[in-house]
Amino acid sequence: MAGEDQDQEKTEEATDTRREEFRKKGQVVQSRELASALFLLFGAGAIYMMGQFFFSQLFELFQFTMGPDMVQAVRGGGDMFPALKLAGLKFVYLIAPVLGVGLILGVASTVLQIGFLQVEDALEPKIDKINPLEGFKRIFSLRNAIEGIKSLIKLAIVGYVTYLLLKTELNNIPTLIQLSVSELMKYTGTVTAKLLGGVGLAMVGLTVADYFFQRWDNEKKMMMTKQEVKEENKQREGDPLIKARIRRVQRELANRRMMDKVPKATVIITNPTHIAVALRYDDNVPAPQLVAKGADLVAEKIKEIARQNNIPIIENKPLARTIFKTMKLGQVIPRELYVAVAEVLSFVFRLKRKAGKKS
Repeated sequence: MAGEDQDQEKTEEATDTRREEFRKKGQVVQSRELASALFLLFGAGAIYMMGQFFFSQLFELFQFTMGPDMVQAVRGGGDMFPALKLAGLKFVYLIAPVLGVGLILGVASTVLQIGFLQVEDALEPKIDKINPLEGFKRIFSLRNAIEGIKSLIKLAIVGYVTYLLLKTELNNIPTLIQLSVSELMKYTGTVTAKLLGGVGLAMVGLTVADYFFQRWDNEKKMMMTKQEVKEENKQREGDPLIKARIRRVQRELANRRMMDKVPKATVIITNPTHIAVALRYDDNVPAPQLVAKGADLVAEKIKEIARQNNIPIIENKPLARTIFKTMKLGQVIPRELYVAVAEVLSFVFRLKRKAGKKS
């Protein structure tokens, strides 16, 4: 069967079960560059909007570390704690927001693409993962080669965008020597924001292209053969032979329970040869109730049990057909059949009274 599946062409769309299996294995569509693109765009926006704050913190740190107080503390063995405290605070001011936002963007980019994913197979130990030969095959596999080519293309595009952005600033380099420290920092911030924004937009374009490529590649991998679809349907819905056997057993049990109620019937109405229905009427039900019905062999079995239990068998073709086709087991006689059934029951009760007088 496995050989037949390999020979068949995968022409069928992946089913929901197949997609869920791939997802559990971690084979989902995800572009890892999205987090980088969002981080670069955030960095560009942060520098553009809060650049003055960042560079003022850097400037204060630079002034203190290069100032006379710091030099005197180093040479004379003075107290270094204020210097370390200031450096730590400036580090927190500058780095902590960047790291925090970077973590948030990384998690958000993953959730946006694949949602919350729990990879079950990742917890299962696999010998192939520690097999050197299998590891060597994975390193030099076609998939890794494609990923390497994609990385080179991305690097080339990002490098070219960076070159175009910096090329326009070459003419400004000779004039930088004339700028003050604050002006130089402002210019550096502008160029940095421009560079991060341009590279971030390029990464967004690469991310979109990579996402749709991975989606196409993943859909191709999930394609199924006709035989695989049939096997999956069989597993989900059950083997048709087993289902047929279960239905047959269920019918037999239902018929057996139905036959157990025939001895309690009041009258049997027949077609006379093909159909038989058993009605029960007593003080516990508001109207005559259908307790058994059947055709052909089942009808014969109902009549046989009726004879064994001295239950009257009345021939009424129209009434027998109507009850058999329109009523379900356990249902009481509808109003439109009251008159016809009442005539049958009155006839049955007259027979019972005559039999009682004779006895």
